[in-house]
Amino acid sequence: MTEPTAFSIERIAPGAESYLRRLPRHRQEAIAQAFDYLCNVSPFRHPNPTVIRPLKGKRKGQWRYRIGNIRIVYTVDRERRTIRVVAIDNRGDVY
Repeated sequence: MTEPTAFSIERIAPGAESYLRRLPRHRQEAIAQAFDYLCNVSPFRHPNPTVIRPLKGKRKGQWRYRIGNIRIVYTVDRERRTIRVVAIDNRGDVY
């Protein structure tokens, strides 16, 4: 049985991209590492169970990745193996 192919980032929402550009370099690098993890390891689980969680309510079907006070909100297309980044923002502003 072959191993499934990695996921890829299909799209980053314009607002998320704008927020990402305004962050300090070390935060940008942390988010780049998170994208690498989501694409090459798993967009659904992390060794630390508080990092990746499915969202509820109006955002059902979306996931969040936590990096300190920053949240990456994304959707996953399992069949196409793609990830769409819906938002990147501070914890209180992203939801």
